[in-house]
Amino acid sequence: MKNIFTQIKVLAYCIIFFGVWIGLALIPPTGGYIWEPWTINITTSVLFTLFVYLTANLARTDRTILGVIATAAFIIFFCPGEEVFFNRDLDSILELSSQCIVPFFIAQYNRVSQKDFHRWYLLMLLMGVFCSYTHNGITIPLCCAFVWLAFQRHERFFRQACWPMVVGVIIGTGLSIWNKRHESLNMATDLKVITSVTSIALKTLWETKVFVISLLLTGYLSAQRKGRKDILYIARRHYVLTLCSLFSLFTMPFAPLGIENAVTGVCFFSMFWLMFLCQHLAEKYLKRKL
Repeated sequence: MKNIFTQIKVLAYCIIFFGVWIGLALIPPTGGYIWEPWTINITTSVLFTLFVYLTANLARTDRTILGVIATAAFIIFFCPGEEVFFNRDLDSILELSSQCIVPFFIAQYNRVSQKDFHRWYLLMLLMGVFCSYTHNGITIPLCCAFVWLAFQRHERFFRQACWPMVVGVIIGTGLSIWNKRHESLNMATDLKVITSVTSIALKTLWETKVFVISLLLTGYLSAQRKGRKDILYIARRHYVLTLCSLFSLFTMPFAPLGIENAVTGVCFFSMFWLMFLCQHLAEKYLKRKL
């Protein structure tokens, strides 16, 4: 049974890889290739498939072929930066590589939370610094979520293997804010600036597909008793990403790393939240049919 399940997942990722590869080969690029066409097409296909794999594994949508393909569709339509994924230039390669780091890092945090890896403490610390320092859009909410989790688990925090990653994220976030300390201080202390930033950010968010759809669907479920239970279940099941989604909204008015980065962070975590909602609703629908 396990072998069949593994084969199904491999087949799903092969469909995505070859689908992207064939699409890139058939559709001519808008600009010019930075490398040989077959090299850039394969590199883009590999990176996109890897991003889908990491996202599906983190969101637990990798149980069926349809779930994996749906994850790929969510990324194409809702992920921040998706407009450059298939440009076949250096920006697209860097964007896809950058996007792969975030779900990988959060998945590693979840994996090592209850384990002990004394030999890898330095590597996990550096991983935390690198991920938070190079991803301004997610660094503030990710840092806040990890600090909140550390506070909740303070009695056993340093007995868990994930603490170097948390410390690394805090250091990386501190370095990012320090680099923009003059803007951050002004935003954090000036009420007019905070109000203006919040207004601009909300107007920008309202024009994005993923935030509006996730907000409307959450509001629809919240209006029902069973829907509220579903939301609580999803929040407990995906606790880290739920915290990141909430903190991305709560810290947006201050935008210490810029409005664009704050909006990107909200949209990125909104994509995951919308994915969780749709996955849960699909599972409930299938159970009723069966």
